[in-house]
Amino acid sequence: MNRVQHTAWCAKDHSCGMQEHRSDPYRAVHPGLGTLVVTRVQHADGRQFAEIRLSVPLVSTDRVARRQLQTALTELHHLLRYFRHIGRSAA
Repeated sequence: MNRVQHTAWCAKDHSCGMQEHRSDPYRAVHPGLGTLVVTRVQHADGRQFAEIRLSVPLVSTDRVARRQLQTALTELHHLLRYFRHIGRSAA
């Protein structure tokens, strides 16, 4: 991948030698809500992805924390389905 031209958004760091290009991570801190880190990734075959890391505070009560996790997983599932849908309509 080193011989392949960097994308305009590539951070041009060590990951370029790992068969991918990666942007600098974008970090958004929302006090009281959580932190979101997004990195754009392009693999050697040209496919692109958004790598998303999300940190959210959980309550200390186990039952409620489990409910928060269940809700987060459900909402992330809906987000994945949405991205698949708009990807198909753009093709």
